[in-house]
Amino acid sequence: MFFKKKKKVIVKKNNWLLDFAIFLLGATIFAISFNLFLLPNNIAVGFSGLSVIVNSVWGIKPSVFLFVSYIFLGILSFIFLGFHSTKKAVIGSMIYPILVELTSYMNSYVDFYGIEKIVLVFCGALASGFGSGLVYKVGYSTGGTDIINTLISKFFKRPIGTCHVISNAFIIAVGYLIFGISTVIYSIIVVYVMSIIIDKVMIGISESKTFKIITTNETAVKKFLLSKLSHGVTVLNARGGYTGNVVKMIYCVVPTREYFTVKEGILSLDPEAVIMISDVYEVIGNK
Repeated sequence: MFFKKKKKVIVKKNNWLLDFAIFLLGATIFAISFNLFLLPNNIAVGFSGLSVIVNSVWGIKPSVFLFVSYIFLGILSFIFLGFHSTKKAVIGSMIYPILVELTSYMNSYVDFYGIEKIVLVFCGALASGFGSGLVYKVGYSTGGTDIINTLISKFFKRPIGTCHVISNAFIIAVGYLIFGISTVIYSIIVVYVMSIIIDKVMIGISESKTFKIITTNETAVKKFLLSKLSHGVTVLNARGGYTGNVVKMIYCVVPTREYFTVKEGILSLDPEAVIMISDVYEVIGNK
């Protein structure tokens, strides 16, 4: 009896040194943004926002508060979540406070006099989102609320997204009691902008769109996509869930810049066409 020899599949290992360098870059950008934009404007977002509140009330340096708090959270993380699950979060939570301290003196060299607060807050949100996105992209974390949210999710059986909202809402609410309503408004702006930038850094900006088209004028639509726009198409068999009727679905990926051309062209050929459009962040293989 003969057996086919199995081919060895070679899996490329991640470059941990490059990942760590990207993490350091992201964490440094986040720390600089914290010291230049968030701390001076009393923005209470995340665990760093809690350090802003503590600094205002008791005068404790943010870096000291963060370092001591993260040690405590790191111990809880190791006990309840295990080393493997949280090692990168713990590493990040130990390094980030050091970076906050090292960049805390930049305020002495940068003068934002005369610049509107909303502009500074927006710049802080952009920089913080970009830095955090780099950190998350390589699997690290700056700790703080990430560890707290994971613990809450584990013990109270709540989605991690819900825990994130709850923890941020609590910190912003405390910020309201200390700094007033303006801090709440600015903090919400920062959370919103940061979430968008983090997603863009982690996933990327969509360079293509995928079109799923159900039409009664299949031949004309295919000819339009293939001949006039020179895009490949795939025709799939689909069946209506309610009627059970079998229809053809045309599947096509096009550059984002041609989005309106494709959409308007299809609708001009078949105004009753059903078109589903979604973002495509990467296309691998033959196009």
